[in-house]
Amino acid sequence: MSLPHTSPALQRPRSDAAASRRRFTHWLLASSLGAGALTPVQGQDNKPLRIVVPFAPGGSNDIVGRSMAQQLSARLKRSVIVENRPGAGGAMGTELVARAEPDGNTLVLISSTYTMNASIMKLNYDPVKSFTAVAMLGLGPSVIAVASELPVNSIKELVEYSKKNAGKVFFGSAGVASFQHFAIELFMQRSGAVLSVVHYKGGGPALVDLAAGHVQVSLGSLIQMQTFLRAGKIKLLAVAGPKRVELIPNVPTLRESGIDMEASNWWALLAPAGTPMPLVDALHREVNAVLTTPEMHQRFAAEGAEAMPLKRSELEKLIAEDTIKWAQLAKQTGIKAE
Repeated sequence: MSLPHTSPALQRPRSDAAASRRRFTHWLLASSLGAGALTPVQGQDNKPLRIVVPFAPGGSNDIVGRSMAQQLSARLKRSVIVENRPGAGGAMGTELVARAEPDGNTLVLISSTYTMNASIMKLNYDPVKSFTAVAMLGLGPSVIAVASELPVNSIKELVEYSKKNAGKVFFGSAGVASFQHFAIELFMQRSGAVLSVVHYKGGGPALVDLAAGHVQVSLGSLIQMQTFLRAGKIKLLAVAGPKRVELIPNVPTLRESGIDMEASNWWALLAPAGTPMPLVDALHREVNAVLTTPEMHQRFAAEGAEAMPLKRSELEKLIAEDTIKWAQLAKQTGIKAE
């Protein structure tokens, strides 16, 4: 899938002298006040801090982004807003931020899908050069869920049922080449399950149809399954992470169910390349401070996820390693964007 053409190398106009002076002032202020300075990210010219979520409302990215925005706003005493910009497996909203003014006022919330897109579509931004890592947010093991009416209660039963009903068992994906798409292709490859993949514009719409029985299977983070699980609309068959989740201790892992695979989603924040490092460092400190609060720990834990503050260098390493891993899977399974 090719996104609409943009200017070469996503060049940004530099003729705005006022904007340049403003960025330099923020940098100078941060440098003079030292590492503990909070001023550079508090009330940036009275502008709100915008977190772009490149997926539809209701999915895990949206839930994590809004939780962070609420806590960060209270800490910074500044308006922090979430803007959903779905499309092209997250690439459209991500490109929007790549072209944004690098003044510390715009961030993009990425997830595992970010490391998949480069291997399956032509991007109008460079996943490495167009962004600066700000902060890791958390890790959420995926779970495999089925509609409550489906007559299966284990992964083994699901695999057998799908083989006997080939072409009649549908999997709801968050989109072509999305995290769910990659994960379910790996699941089918490793288990022999026969599932027909139906793509939606985001994890939220896919789960709505799962709860309604229009599709029979879905895979995603527990964070986005909670509402439907509590309502008894879906059943959980397995955790696709490395260990069982305390919130659902009776649900086995895929490995315990005989399937050799893991698929965990993670979330992080990036800023446009060129954002002054004092601003990036200040945002990094503030986000990590939010992640250590009891409120965020409880929020993640309540959804079966885990807050995970990392060093910026550790986040950069994770992005690089996952990019290689998913590129290999795309080549093996033939996953391609539309």
